[in-house]
Amino acid sequence: MGSWQRKVAGVIVALVGVVFLGSVIVNNLFSVGPAFERMSDGFRPAMQPEPIAALKQDLAGLQAVSDEFGTIAVPMLSQALQMTPEDFTAFMGTQFPDVATGVEQLPTIVSSFQGVVDTLEAEQDRFADADAIPTSSLPATTVPWGLVVAGVLLLVIGGVMVLRPGKAIAIAAVVVGALLVAAPLLMSLPGKAASADTMNENLEPVYTAEMLEGATQSLTVVGAMGTQMTQEMLPALGQQLGMDEAALQSFLQENLPAMAGAMAAMPDAMGRFSQTVETFQAHLDDYDTLKPVAFVPIVWTMIIGGAVALLAGLWGLVGARAPRA
Repeated sequence: MGSWQRKVAGVIVALVGVVFLGSVIVNNLFSVGPAFERMSDGFRPAMQPEPIAALKQDLAGLQAVSDEFGTIAVPMLSQALQMTPEDFTAFMGTQFPDVATGVEQLPTIVSSFQGVVDTLEAEQDRFADADAIPTSSLPATTVPWGLVVAGVLLLVIGGVMVLRPGKAIAIAAVVVGALLVAAPLLMSLPGKAASADTMNENLEPVYTAEMLEGATQSLTVVGAMGTQMTQEMLPALGQQLGMDEAALQSFLQENLPAMAGAMAAMPDAMGRFSQTVETFQAHLDDYDTLKPVAFVPIVWTMIIGGAVALLAGLWGLVGARAPRA
């Protein structure tokens, strides 16, 4: 009876090892682990409150430019130049097409970027949890190796339990199983994995190649608008209104403060937007590698597998102590 019980317990322990190794292969963890680590490293600077607040302020400035240009700038400037608003708009489209295109597309551009920034802001806490998988001092690349080592160890222990009698090997199964249960719980891996899965799911609508292509085009449009407005349109309008540069700046700050502020902040704002888009572009392949993988089932496979190995080890220990017939 004892021999039969010990052999079955050994088979169960070995099967848990096979499940661990299979989980590594099925989930492609030796590719997922490095991709997860690269993505975490790349997004860590962007997922802080300060850069996100700066991006929100930049978007608010662009939205203010869009609102102010249509409601205040066009009527005021057309009147100053003795044009109708329609003639001034046509004049802009002919003489300053980059400005006209940018102003026209600003509402759509701001809305698109706002969705991305809002998503980053909403995912800050979940990113912090996921970034600490398995711990803040251990990289995610240790997870597949940990599973492989545990799987091989359980296979060896299970094989020895089947082939050789004794309580020492059954105790080894109990110890390894207990560690596999305790370690993920002590490291809060179920909660961290849930945060990672939810974050990846919430990123899916905005983190696409199409979004990145549109964002790159939007940056080109806004950059061209800012350059032409600063270097061509405003100086030309100042000339036609008989203002030198100082008088023109004073006029803008007094009558069109959103435009004046946006022009001053444009280089820094474009740098922040470009850096954000570059971060997304640099890790799109990493995200595509992570996207099909759910981390919660992997963590619970470790915990449940450890519990099964522990119980099988205890059962095998009872069998090892049973008297021989």
